[in-house]
Amino acid sequence: MLYWCCLLKCIKSRDLKELIRLTTKIESILKAIKDDLIPLTKKGIEEGNHVFGGLVLDAKTFNTIVAGTNNRQMNPIFHGEIDTILRFFSIKDHPDPSTCIFIASHDPCSMCISAIAWSGFKEIWVLFDYEDVAKEFEMPVDLTMYKEIYGVEGAKDNNAFFKKYSIRHEAEKEPDAKILEEKIAEIKDIYSSLRVKDFSYPGM
Repeated sequence: MLYWCCLLKCIKSRDLKELIRLTTKIESILKAIKDDLIPLTKKGIEEGNHVFGGLVLDAKTFNTIVAGTNNRQMNPIFHGEIDTILRFFSIKDHPDPSTCIFIASHDPCSMCISAIAWSGFKEIWVLFDYEDVAKEFEMPVDLTMYKEIYGVEGAKDNNAFFKKYSIRHEAEKEPDAKILEEKIAEIKDIYSSLRVKDFSYPGM
């Protein structure tokens, strides 16, 4: 009873039902990353690929439709998001992308964010931001390309093509933020433990 009283006090303009649904969405996204994406990524790393990956979830049920991971050994442009998109569209009678949620383990590079937009996904959720990609995952070239080619610091979160959300930032707003943050920390530890082999990109 005390929990629900505290929860109601935390709610301002948002409806209780919507708040619970958002928390469920974030929990479902984190579960999908841990259960469906990370095992695929671990296998890819063993084959010499990178940690970046993606998922497509049903926007209503939050069930995983497809997962994809970096496949640079086959083609240097087969980033995790590209692999996910290719897998999604190879599914016979795949759902309309606008009825799905696209999950990126890391903030997409300029190529991948454009591919997601061209594919018709309207809602994107990201776990690690551009700064994480540059520092913790040692891929500063993503931001460098944004700056050198387009003169910007990254993709706009809210634009005519999609809305992009930070899983961590949205989780911080929830009444059970502490529980969500613990789940995020657990996933972050898993990613931090992955060891990626050296790879020479043709464009770098």
